[in-house]
Amino acid sequence: MTKITKNNVNKVMHAREGLNHMKSLFLIFFIALFTNSAFSQVTNAKLAVAAENSKTSFDKFSERLSINYFGVLTSPPLEDWDSNNAAISPEFSGGCKNCDSYPLNLWSQVNFAYNFGAKFKFNLIPRWTTFFDTPSDQAQGERGFLIPEDALVAFSGVFVSSADKKFNWWMRPGVRLSTSRFSRTTQNDTWGTLTQQFEWLHVFTYDVSPKFQIGMFAQQRLWVYDDRYNTSRMRYFTSPFVSYTVNDTTKVQAYYESMIENNRRWKSINNKEPVYKSVWQNAYVGVSKDITPRFNFFPWVSAFVNDVPFSGRSFWAGAWISYSIK
Repeated sequence: MTKITKNNVNKVMHAREGLNHMKSLFLIFFIALFTNSAFSQVTNAKLAVAAENSKTSFDKFSERLSINYFGVLTSPPLEDWDSNNAAISPEFSGGCKNCDSYPLNLWSQVNFAYNFGAKFKFNLIPRWTTFFDTPSDQAQGERGFLIPEDALVAFSGVFVSSADKKFNWWMRPGVRLSTSRFSRTTQNDTWGTLTQQFEWLHVFTYDVSPKFQIGMFAQQRLWVYDDRYNTSRMRYFTSPFVSYTVNDTTKVQAYYESMIENNRRWKSINNKEPVYKSVWQNAYVGVSKDITPRFNFFPWVSAFVNDVPFSGRSFWAGAWISYSIK
């Protein structure tokens, strides 16, 4: 049995005092730590509010604004290459069936998109075409190196999305302003100068797996010539597609395009009902590559499906070019 002595009692008292001192120090340390954390959070919140309040109206507008470039490079048919005729329309009356009056060209647009806080963005999209040769049906100088195309004003955004985010429905209703022309030739270049073009674009996508996606583009487009508010010219465009992700920067994609439109453009004059016909069937496959986080290059090879039998004139090439400016 331990003998209780005055010395032993003093030792116990000193041990208790030391323990109480440690408890006090721990409590002080905990309070200081908690107070410092709370103070830091309050300080950071105040700094964030101050930084937000210090932003100008232009700063706030700029944060919501994105600017993106998109271009389509179009080649002539791969057989009997002639840079005077780009392969962008199978409805051509000249010697090259699947050629148009446009030569080898680069069609471009810049999308100024403003996110105003709702599901949709507001888009202002000026467009133009750069030509690399003179059209075969026009004399030198009748068309410049660069020509303005439609200027689209639209809203865009994901309208419907599934709970697991595998299915998405993106849409862009808009109107093409009256910068486009009824005809590309100089003989009737003043026709339809006041043309308005209303369109509704949809993109449906479904992620079958992390690497495999299927989808569909669908577009309805209506031409309104001057004051003729009718369906004298209407176009329906659909394009199912598949996409396979190879890695973080590379995808293989394949598309099939089908377009029908009516060929009665002046119903108010001749009183004929629109007659729809297939004017475009096209398939292509290509590789989408992120050269940088901002720059994507998608070269592809294409074929006109409505060409029977197939020949070298049925095939052509091109590329999509995308760059995120801001």
